[in-house]
Amino acid sequence: MSFFLLFALCPQAQNQREHKRVDCQPDLVEEVLRFGYGVRCGYVTLPQDYDEPAGGALQIHYSFIKSRSRNPQPDPLVYLVGGPGSSGSALLQISFRNYLHVFAGERDIIVIDQRGTGLSQPSLACEEAERRQNEILQSRHHEHAELLLDILSDCQARLAQQGLRFASFHSGNSARDIYEVLRTLGYAEWNLVGVSYGSRLALTMMRDYPGSLRSVMLDSVYPPQADIYIDSYFHGERALTVLFEACAASESCSRRYPDLAAVFYRLYERLNKEPLMAKTVGRGQQALQIEISGYRMYDWVFNWLYELPAIQLIPQMVFALAAGLGELPAQFGILFERSMTRLSLGMHYTVQCQEEFGGADARDYGILLKAHPHLSGYLSYPVEGTATLSRLCAIWQAQARPAAIANAAVSSDIPALLLSGNFDPITPPGYADLAAASLSRAYTYVLPHVGHGVLRSDECALRIAQAFIRQPLREPDSSCIAATRPIAFS
Repeated sequence: MSFFLLFALCPQAQNQREHKRVDCQPDLVEEVLRFGYGVRCGYVTLPQDYDEPAGGALQIHYSFIKSRSRNPQPDPLVYLVGGPGSSGSALLQISFRNYLHVFAGERDIIVIDQRGTGLSQPSLACEEAERRQNEILQSRHHEHAELLLDILSDCQARLAQQGLRFASFHSGNSARDIYEVLRTLGYAEWNLVGVSYGSRLALTMMRDYPGSLRSVMLDSVYPPQADIYIDSYFHGERALTVLFEACAASESCSRRYPDLAAVFYRLYERLNKEPLMAKTVGRGQQALQIEISGYRMYDWVFNWLYELPAIQLIPQMVFALAAGLGELPAQFGILFERSMTRLSLGMHYTVQCQEEFGGADARDYGILLKAHPHLSGYLSYPVEGTATLSRLCAIWQAQARPAAIANAAVSSDIPALLLSGNFDPITPPGYADLAAASLSRAYTYVLPHVGHGVLRSDECALRIAQAFIRQPLREPDSSCIAATRPIAFS
């Protein structure tokens, strides 16, 4: 069953905008019902370009989980996913199961698929990458970036034929979409929880819509003033050092996987000279021949540092590769690679090319290579590497947005909770400190034994978050951090 509600988008709007109720995805309904909650979903029609409302429309999808409290708090919790390019509706089921359900006892939960992602229309997902996924997985390291450029070029050409205004897909407009949807649903004030890029989007809302925010939780903080493309190399090396030190400090890990750092870097050099070939067979999938170069291994380990269960396996995977046993690491590694093609890659690169590309120069990379010379070849391996990033952004025809808008620090007195994982290779604790410097009511905490996405990984962080959202003007009790246990490596 569907119903329609007409409403004015804003006082200046000439036309009425449509709010349409639709059926939610069955898996989501089943998951939410299992916890005793109800869920409804819908679309709100908004302009593709707010400066030219007549230039096309977007349908922004939302999922609404109703609190089971008889007297729920009037301000819902709004969940902003990362990427950019992740689907909020696709991640809601597991996120609700892992941690969002603890907030639903007191307030409604709302998830909005950001423009270009998930169930929002039009989608900027690259079906070309999904279709050629096995080709990507079986590519050799010297052809990997060029293959992805070719695929992304085909994707951009197809999307351009739809008349999309790529320049309108950016954080400022995504923040406006969220504001408009929530106002349409009847809310005057709300709380945000933003994870990774979602934290950058939350910071954008703190800047643009401060009067609508009661509190903000920033998980794995990505401040707009950071230069993530150059920083990520330094942060990856920092996270590797944390990993090696944790293994050395663990009696069982250091005994079974001695001198992990030396083994890792020797293996990195060896596999770049003589890559290891591994065969993988997935259930219902064809066998794949996977080339494991040092660059690919580095890429896998970097991304395994995001997830606690994956961090626990890294020493085992490295030593398996060192012994010439590539099947299990390859099986594990391509899980990550498959997940990347499920991002809305068009949205990802449209946003990043407008808001991130161009911050670093040759001097920055010279400093990087002086500190970490072994990364020289790796800079050309990913499609976002120095050799191809400018070509990628040229394909997307995305002009950089003014730095004063896209890359300025956000100043705010809205109560904010900033959470970081010590193993995080992409948004480390230093990023939270950077963001907090201009947030006058910020509480920052580092969870020492998790990676990226702290709330989904750490019960202590979740307790801190619950205390914060109940009383955002009071510093939450963080004593549980000292009692958290070190990672138990597999």
